[in-house]
Amino acid sequence: MKYSQMKRFLMEHKDSMKPPYISTLDGILTAGGELIGYQELEMDSPYLDVHEDTSYTKDYVTLHSHEFYELLFCRSGNLQYLIGNTRYQIRKNDIILVPPGTSHRPLFLEQLREPYQRTVLWINNDFFETCKQNFFADTGSSQYAPQKQLPYVIRPEGTLLNQIDQLLAALLYEGSTMRLGSELYRMGLFLQLFCLFYRMNDHPQSDIPKPENTGLLDQILNYIELHLSEDLSLASISAQFMVSQSTVSQLFKKQLDTSFYKIVTQRRLIESKNLINSGFPLKEVAEQCGFCDYSVFYKAFVKEYGISPRSFRTREKETHDFY
Repeated sequence: MKYSQMKRFLMEHKDSMKPPYISTLDGILTAGGELIGYQELEMDSPYLDVHEDTSYTKDYVTLHSHEFYELLFCRSGNLQYLIGNTRYQIRKNDIILVPPGTSHRPLFLEQLREPYQRTVLWINNDFFETCKQNFFADTGSSQYAPQKQLPYVIRPEGTLLNQIDQLLAALLYEGSTMRLGSELYRMGLFLQLFCLFYRMNDHPQSDIPKPENTGLLDQILNYIELHLSEDLSLASISAQFMVSQSTVSQLFKKQLDTSFYKIVTQRRLIESKNLINSGFPLKEVAEQCGFCDYSVFYKAFVKEYGISPRSFRTREKETHDFY
């Protein structure tokens, strides 16, 4: 389902659906039993989409990934954000850039004193990579483009912050009007943003937030990331880090508000999407992601994303072929 279709669905059913029907980012469960999964939402545009979003203290956002770049301009909120296996402390006006296939989620929404508001850009992966190649070709450094990665979190200030804010406001306006040439105009605005980000990266005019200090949770998350194909049970993790199983279980519940096994399954499924997109056979994907057999992987994938692994592969191939 595309983002615009989900918004239309909510508008049409807002009077008949009782809160908290939108309380989690697992999706919206309709009266007919259909699960509209947020992390499987598709872009409306083949290039970039822009919208505004707000999360409240009652909301719960699961660990998820997208098949496109997601840029978040945080307009409020003082929260932590988990990107991959690294936690960052996020402030107002921070910019979060999440590459395709990278797991992420905000943490501790229930502790916020105000709603978490952000401007959201979704950027097609192929379009983003084309922008990158053209940017470095123009600067005479195209051979380094694949290695030039933007940081996950940027903290712009002063004039630079004002420039970014104005460009995002223009993007939102164009997205709401859809006038003649609006798509091309929005692409031009994004190209200005893109150049600003990479200029900042080469000649920092902003603070680059550092990851939070590494603790037991971060060590376990990093271990999970590096051993997805292996046995990842409470018993094996507690033995690896020489702590009790209850310590591990309580740590995940307290810090991530979810279970250890839920995080492991979500990380495996996110990695499975990356492998599918890379062309791996489906049975091999299941093995490399630590599922005991294909049927277990299939059921977990359908439950999480509402689509079979084979259908997901077909859909993503059609998206890339279109671009």
